[in-house]
Amino acid sequence: MKKPVFYLLVLILFSFCFKLFSQEITPQRLFESYNKSVVVIICYDQNGKKKAQGSGVILEDRGIVITNFHLFAGSDKFDVLRNDSTIGYTEITGVNIEKDVMVFKLYKSDFPKIALGNSSSLSVGDKVYAIGSPKGLENSISEGMVSGFRKLGENKRNMIQITASISPGSSGGAVFNSSGELIGISSMKVADGENLNFMIPINEVLAVVDSGLYEKQTITALKFLYAGKDAVEEAKYTEAIDNFTKYIGMAPPECRAYNYRGRAYLHKKDFEKALKDFQAALKIDNEYVPSICNRGECYFLMEEYDMAIKDFSKVLKMNSEYWYAYYVRGLTYGKMDEHKKAIKDYTTFLNHDPSNVSCLINRGISYFHMEEWDKAILDWKLVMSLEPGYEKSMQKNIDLANFMKWNK
Repeated sequence: MKKPVFYLLVLILFSFCFKLFSQEITPQRLFESYNKSVVVIICYDQNGKKKAQGSGVILEDRGIVITNFHLFAGSDKFDVLRNDSTIGYTEITGVNIEKDVMVFKLYKSDFPKIALGNSSSLSVGDKVYAIGSPKGLENSISEGMVSGFRKLGENKRNMIQITASISPGSSGGAVFNSSGELIGISSMKVADGENLNFMIPINEVLAVVDSGLYEKQTITALKFLYAGKDAVEEAKYTEAIDNFTKYIGMAPPECRAYNYRGRAYLHKKDFEKALKDFQAALKIDNEYVPSICNRGECYFLMEEYDMAIKDFSKVLKMNSEYWYAYYVRGLTYGKMDEHKKAIKDYTTFLNHDPSNVSCLINRGISYFHMEEWDKAILDWKLVMSLEPGYEKSMQKNIDLANFMKWNK
């Protein structure tokens, strides 16, 4: 009687293991199954010039495409392509610029149905596959794993860091788990980092899909907002201000828009208008940290150092990990000849970003004023090792510190 029991136990274990492993899908099968549901999106400006290219994911059962909003930001129109054939769409049905999600409806939907996963159940180390259209080429697949959960940007939006490669053109593409379920859409790659890739969790995307938040005026207004942000990136601050002003005139009052325009005025050294915009942002939300910090920076540039310290300290009381505020408060203390306090703030910032050259230079200056010559020299030598272009200026500082050290 023992033999049949043992045989039955083996069968049960084998059946369990088979079920467990059969839930995983091979990369080949995944690509064959869902390749047709990942499309190329090409965006054009008002002159018909190609502005951006990315990817999108078709949710067949809903007749929609989900993608990143930043692809369309500042554009006038876009095309959806599959195998060089245009796919017709009717209208944009959902937008959330904070989550960087855009949803639009297709004329028809006869594509493979994609199973949806639950991004909340993911853990570090889980296997993932990304399908997208890198560098203008149609779809390719890359393999990786979940490497972390992050909160990025001013609004601390939820993002999942993955090791699967996301090249330019793959943004907005599909990210699957090992069971072949859609768990997110790829969103960005940090250009200066190696293999730092992210995805927007599918649960966040579906919240936008289900909300149906969209008004006809929204996209027009958002075009101006993102055109303004693009202009800032290109240092075209007058153009940026013009676009932000148009957005403010069309959209409901929001602190972010005034904050962006205030930053543009700050770059133009129009401090009074910058200050006015930061105040307008804080009138809408008196705890909007970016505007409090930017107002402090404006006071700093206006040489109203006590007001600047007050704002930076308020920021850090609200969010002790708003690292930039330590740096600019350190600069302010330096201007006030309170170098001991400056060094403390610089050091806190450098604990977070130890290779920040500007902070190292300024901490060295504060050490110099405190007559701590050796510490100043160490900071400036580190700058030279990090940025060889600073070698000549840092060597002058080091020579002066050595002179003061031996002649004090």
